[in-house]
Amino acid sequence: MRNELNAFGYLTPTSVSDAVSLLTKYGGSARILAGGTDILYQMKQHIENLTPQYLVDISELGLDNVSYDSGSGLTIGATASVLKLKDDPNVNQYYPALAQAATGHPVQIASQATVGGNISQEVWCWYLRNNYDCWRNGGNVCYATVGDNRYYHSLFGGNLCYAVHASDLSTALFAYDATVTVQGPGGSYTKTMDQFLPGVSIVDGKVKENSLRYNEIVTQINVPAPTSGTLSSFFRMTDRGAVDFPLASAAVVVTTNGSTISGARVVLGHVATKPLRAHSAESYLNGQTLPLSDSALTQAAENALSAATPLTHVSTSAAGPSAGQGNGFRVYIAQGVVKNALRALSA
Repeated sequence: MRNELNAFGYLTPTSVSDAVSLLTKYGGSARILAGGTDILYQMKQHIENLTPQYLVDISELGLDNVSYDSGSGLTIGATASVLKLKDDPNVNQYYPALAQAATGHPVQIASQATVGGNISQEVWCWYLRNNYDCWRNGGNVCYATVGDNRYYHSLFGGNLCYAVHASDLSTALFAYDATVTVQGPGGSYTKTMDQFLPGVSIVDGKVKENSLRYNEIVTQINVPAPTSGTLSSFFRMTDRGAVDFPLASAAVVVTTNGSTISGARVVLGHVATKPLRAHSAESYLNGQTLPLSDSALTQAAENALSAATPLTHVSTSAAGPSAGQGNGFRVYIAQGVVKNALRALSA
């Protein structure tokens, strides 16, 4: 099957301010092009509510830096490639969970995809990607609540849309308490990851999970410098051995005093409409001693998924061992992912 692009306008701004002006001028009919690994796919699939009439290319605006300072931490330009992030020695030394989160992509995609694009990418729900008239595509239904919801949909409920946030990097950035710098018509300002990815909401009349307005651009991501005694890890589980979106992932960042955990951040990925802090697991981990015992690993993992409310309905046409189960089987996968991420802290 050949999926060809319709005609579109291609705009090349000379600065971030110029790009913002172009987005403002063309309104919701223009979208940002950076790496293009997702938006060009959307355009080839002719997804009605996502296909722009104009692309504003920001790939040549000098936003591709990755730098580290022991005081201010890590600065990642929005158009830095995922591969550049993965290979950066400072990222690997000081932010291993972020480096690990960047490894789940084939090199062809990782060398082209950008960090800014990764954290703001569209969901990969198969109903949206096959151009169903769901909430995100201009309709008024979420097909996941009545159809096949095994792989790409939330274990923790939803609002209009139940599709999970797709970014591995976002999960790790949540755990590291990163912030996102955004530029719009009023200038530049900073958002926490929680503000940037609040979960499903309506922005400029569209259902989405990030809070970017139509004329705003992510310019960089900042990650605080780790304190002494910080350990971190990331783990993901996929359905296939080939490169695939995870069924669940987890990023863990802990501070330690000797072998005792004095602070913990546990973030679940690909199980909700945003990366989700597992506060119950974090509270349990405080005061625990590394390496964690099997019983402690199990308790932390169970706490992390204790609030899960998986979908139970699945399409009658679904076949295989998970037919009729909805997505509840992924609760156990997510618990295993949390255990593996915690176990890796002592590796």
